[in-house]
Amino acid sequence: MSFRAIFFDIDGTLLGRDKRMPPSTLHALKKARENGVLLFVATGRVTPMTYFLRDYFDFDGFAAMTGQYCFDKNGKVLHTLAIDPEDIRLLMQLQKEEPFPCLIAEGRECFAATPAKHIEDHFLRHNLLSPPVYDILRADCHEVYQLMVYDPEIYLPRILPLKHVRITHAVGYCYDILPQNGGKQIGIPAMAAHYGIRNDEILVFGDGPNDVDMLRDVGFGVAMGNGCAKAKAAANYVTTDVDDDGIYRALKELGVI
Repeated sequence: MSFRAIFFDIDGTLLGRDKRMPPSTLHALKKARENGVLLFVATGRVTPMTYFLRDYFDFDGFAAMTGQYCFDKNGKVLHTLAIDPEDIRLLMQLQKEEPFPCLIAEGRECFAATPAKHIEDHFLRHNLLSPPVYDILRADCHEVYQLMVYDPEIYLPRILPLKHVRITHAVGYCYDILPQNGGKQIGIPAMAAHYGIRNDEILVFGDGPNDVDMLRDVGFGVAMGNGCAKAKAAANYVTTDVDDDGIYRALKELGVI
């Protein structure tokens, strides 16, 4: 197998349990770069929560917000897939009736549908300022690529009236709301096509529920040993735990490095 591009999830894949990149992973990335492979991040995180990775490695691009907003290392946008504005207006109407903690993510800016400690705490954990409250007038001229509903056991039912979305998640404390036909499995091939890279030339790494479609449908899928059962079942190959040199071992085994 010959791979020209690799896409990595962040949490539980590039980052270990201590929220740091294992030294073996960084070593593997450098070796893959030396071998001419393009290296990308594919994450459910909103764009501002990806920038810190540049302190670790100079990735070639990012498929952020579960593949809905893809851009290269210089910030050039390569692919987008937005939520229907009708759903954003409906969301804000639901917020008027009974507010609930929900993040509204545009390309590079994020907003709180209503002031919420859940959102403040989430951004604080990433050393980011709490986002401002969303103005519905933005829906006419700014696309929204992902929503995040916090405390989903309580508040997820509030999002169910939206008509053109699907629900996924990477962590339990918040769920991601995407366009109905969205996901990493859509954004990654679209992004790779800008580089003339075919689906069968793509290698993807992931561990969570929001990686399942990507691992099953995009190129060759590698699930981390610490991944969920559904991710492992969807993948072509299961490597070791992220903290047991999982990425390095897989790239070595697959002949990338």
